[in-house]
Amino acid sequence: MASSIDTYLRDLSYSFYLKKDSTEISKINTSKTNLLANLDKELGILIKRRFVFGSYDRDTILPRSIDSKSDIDIMVVFNHTDYERTPETYRAWLINFGDKYYKNRYGSEVVRSFPTVTIRLGNIHFDLVPAKEESIYPYIPGAYGWQSTDPNDVKTKLTEANTKYNQVVRPIIRLLKAWNCTHGYPFDSYQLELEITQMNFHGDNVQSGFFWAVRHLSTSWSDPQTKTDKINSLRYNIDKVAESLEAYDVTAAKRWLHRVLPYG
Repeated sequence: MASSIDTYLRDLSYSFYLKKDSTEISKINTSKTNLLANLDKELGILIKRRFVFGSYDRDTILPRSIDSKSDIDIMVVFNHTDYERTPETYRAWLINFGDKYYKNRYGSEVVRSFPTVTIRLGNIHFDLVPAKEESIYPYIPGAYGWQSTDPNDVKTKLTEANTKYNQVVRPIIRLLKAWNCTHGYPFDSYQLELEITQMNFHGDNVQSGFFWAVRHLSTSWSDPQTKTDKINSLRYNIDKVAESLEAYDVTAAKRWLHRVLPYG
């Protein structure tokens, strides 16, 4: 039987977890509370509801020391009336809000991205997503007007998968997100989470599931060569980790592992 680094990988994944009692979380929550209060003060009568979603809500967000693109997604659902307002109307309201409360204040910045309005604070970025609600799910700006979305879809699937596969899915996601963001983001972070969530980890621990996920990351003929090269490099190094464990050389296994993963 080969050596194992399952416990080491689980602990490493936990070191990538943005812990609830951390100073970083405390600063994020303070900024979030202030932002929501300002949002209510400025646009409250126009807002039906607003809520946090995305990786922060799914417990898969990484510390900014590892993921420089780490952000908080906030969906702002406006009171949409019979008078049809375009996505740009709502984006303009959020842009004006950001400019009024955050532009050039304490080093903050307001970015007019699409479909979001991004407020970059020193400790975190907030992506405000304008939306309207006409059915079960909100509608957000799309390429051709409004498009339906389910902001809790991935969270629901991830929670179900993590429970089904003995709590290994979130650790594997954190490990692969750490590789992704320290190697130039070959994958879109959201798509990477979704892809791992849909994998089968029956009977796996963190080590075997992580190895399996690495070997089954999706590739396409249309992918940029740089993405293919990075995935192939990841697979090569993880194969070397497995070979070292077969040879009972845990030290070598960890050395190969940290060619692709940061230290916690």
